[in-house]
Amino acid sequence: MDTFIGLIQREEHLLERLFYVSQRQLELVRSGNMTDLITHLGQRQQLWNVFESLEEQMQPYKAVPAEMRHWKDEAERQAAEQSLNHCKSLLEDIMANDHTSLDETAAQKAETESQLERIQRAKNVVPAYAKHSKLPSNGR
Repeated sequence: MDTFIGLIQREEHLLERLFYVSQRQLELVRSGNMTDLITHLGQRQQLWNVFESLEEQMQPYKAVPAEMRHWKDEAERQAAEQSLNHCKSLLEDIMANDHTSLDETAAQKAETESQLERIQRAKNVVPAYAKHSKLPSNGR
C-alpha cells in the first residue's frame, strides 16, 4: 500500500502528463484534426481513469485532518504540501485548457453549421435559377 506522500507524488506526475495531454488536445482542436482528436481523447480518458483511482486511494488519508497527519519529518510534510500545491495548479491549468478547447470547438461547430446552411441555401437557389433561366439546365 502506498503512503500518502507516495500517492501525492504519483498524482502529481500523472497531472503533469495530463497537462501536456490537455495542451496537445488544444493543438488538435486548433488544427481542426478531428480524427486525431477523437483518438487523443480516448487516450486522455485512460489517464483520467487512473487519476480517479488515485483519488479513491487517497480518500482515507484525506479524511484525516492535516494537523493530525503524521510525517516522517518536516521535509516530508513540506514536500507533500509543495506537491499538493503543484497538483492544484496543474488541475487549474488543465481545466483552463479544457475550457478553451470546448469554446474553440463550439466556435468551429457554429462556423461549420453556418457554412452548411449557406451551402443548403445555394443548393435550393440553383434549381430556381435554372427553372427561370432561358438557358437549358442540363445542356451545354
